[in-house]
Amino acid sequence: MLLLVSSSAAAAEGGAPSTHRQPNIDEDAFDQFVQAQLVKAQSPGAAVVIVSGDQVVYTKGFGLADRASGIPATSTTLFELGSTSKAFTGLALLELEYEDKLSIDDPVTRYIPWLSLTYQGQPAEVTLAQLLHHTSGVPFASLASIPISSEEQALEQTVRALSGTALDTPPGDKYQYATINYDVLGLVIQEVSGMSYEAYMSGLLQRLGMNNTVPAAQLKDPQRLARGYKVGFGSPHVYEAPEYRGNTPAGNLVSSAEDIGQWLLLQLGTKSISEANRNIIERSHMPDTSVGSDVNGNYYASGWFVTTDGKELWHQGSNPNFSSYFIMSPQERLGVGVLANINSAYTFHIGQGLMSLLQEQEPLPAEADFYPQLDRIAMISLSVISVFMIILAGKAIGIPGQLRRQRRIYVPPKGRRLIGLGTALVLTGACVWGIGLLLKVAFVGLPLGVVAVWAPMSIIWLVYALYLFVGIAFLFFLTVWLFPSVKRRSGPILPAPAEEVI
Repeated sequence: MLLLVSSSAAAAEGGAPSTHRQPNIDEDAFDQFVQAQLVKAQSPGAAVVIVSGDQVVYTKGFGLADRASGIPATSTTLFELGSTSKAFTGLALLELEYEDKLSIDDPVTRYIPWLSLTYQGQPAEVTLAQLLHHTSGVPFASLASIPISSEEQALEQTVRALSGTALDTPPGDKYQYATINYDVLGLVIQEVSGMSYEAYMSGLLQRLGMNNTVPAAQLKDPQRLARGYKVGFGSPHVYEAPEYRGNTPAGNLVSSAEDIGQWLLLQLGTKSISEANRNIIERSHMPDTSVGSDVNGNYYASGWFVTTDGKELWHQGSNPNFSSYFIMSPQERLGVGVLANINSAYTFHIGQGLMSLLQEQEPLPAEADFYPQLDRIAMISLSVISVFMIILAGKAIGIPGQLRRQRRIYVPPKGRRLIGLGTALVLTGACVWGIGLLLKVAFVGLPLGVVAVWAPMSIIWLVYALYLFVGIAFLFFLTVWLFPSVKRRSGPILPAPAEEVI
């Protein structure tokens, strides 16, 4: 799908010769690949950028930034980044260290004295480096503690909500991704710099020449931001996610494909920058190998995953209604960025696939997309529950008529019948408890309110349907138990003795 590389290569900074091979990209082939994946992802729109050497060699928008208005997605359309924002926060922290304003080996309490964390009931000392590398021991489920807020103090509110948390592991002992780690680092940046995190980050981005990349709360022209969507009942729907301003350092920067192209060039060291900035960026790529790798064999640096052999750096970003994926091969001086206005694993697959094509390899088959899978499971389950509810409704409709015709009569629950009623109550309670336990396991401990924000809308309908079905089933049982049917007999209907009820 790619042509042979060109015979010339760009000169490295300072005039040194480069061995980089500049590929001639078959844009039609790239277009077809991206469009095919977006159809599978059901993504309304996306934007893609590819860099090679010191050049942006491909940048393009696909689909729509706003389906209702028919606004196309372009290379200048803004998208929420999600967790690819972490690399920007990591860079800012390392810049402050370069200026001797902090050390990443310092305990976080040196800058946020009131932040209390414990392990097995004892106070735990967590360093900035451990937060930076996700080895702090902070639980993944701490995501649920991030408050919905648009206030200027939202970042401090978020970190205060974390205070008092019990760690899953001793600090520095194990890698465990927890997005709120970077919100804590954002507050450290705020405390050390003497300005808000958002103001400091805006200044840093402008110095790097990324004028269209900003914290979401500082976006001056919201019309440039794509509408966000999430899947539900088999198709994407507009979804206005709650505002988590306090999560900005970890996931709420916005950017465009054009700006991400410049970001990738900076990361690859092929854009002209100061020696100091180059050193800081190189340091941000150094992974923490003092702990084991993640389940996929990657180590974590400062907002970047690094493969075991160090040949690729990447990160995926997800917000409830946006997703992104950046991947780089520093040795080959190649980089790919993908932005989409839906939360989809196909954003990751597009980035991986384009990198494979650049390397003249066949893209691997796409892994199953988690959210559409959940959506399909929820729709199937809802269909099954609906069938049972229709059966129950059919049986319940006839009960009033049976009461009028005295085919059912009230029998007070006594003796064995009372025991049966108690058993039904216990079983109903067990069903409710079992559903709660199942949801806790399925949603890795996250409360339903958080799941409602992130999961397909069909999941919430399924949860409500499960509880509703259990409730209706119990009420149906209670009705037929208290008003049992009686055996038919000729002549007037007399009160039936308990032994004759069915």
